[in-house]
Amino acid sequence: MQQILKLLLSIVIVVITFIASATLAGMMAEYAGWWKKPVIGGVAAACVVLSGYWSAPGHKLYFAAAWLVIGAVVAGVMSEVFMYGEDANTQVPLYITYASGFATLAICWVWERKQFAPDQ
Repeated sequence: MQQILKLLLSIVIVVITFIASATLAGMMAEYAGWWKKPVIGGVAAACVVLSGYWSAPGHKLYFAAAWLVIGAVVAGVMSEVFMYGEDANTQVPLYITYASGFATLAICWVWERKQFAPDQ
């Protein structure tokens, strides 16, 4: 039962992290005058994978990978639903989002390897 509660808490943490990171990244991009969609996607992808890794009740790398897949599907859907004039005929924001998620998962993998590596 305690594992289920930890899993539910992890889900809540990831969802709140997604909303907060996407909102703050959008505000930062707007203030800086940058193209918002790739900034929001890249920051949100990294934050979702990291928060999924850190808050997972166990098997952290698997949870981070699962959140990457879930996030990739959500990003694909959202990129079609929230199409802006500046995004016409390009998939660059989506590719940046995917790249950010994969890079963050790779960082988590390195942390995992270092954490469980035998001392030399």
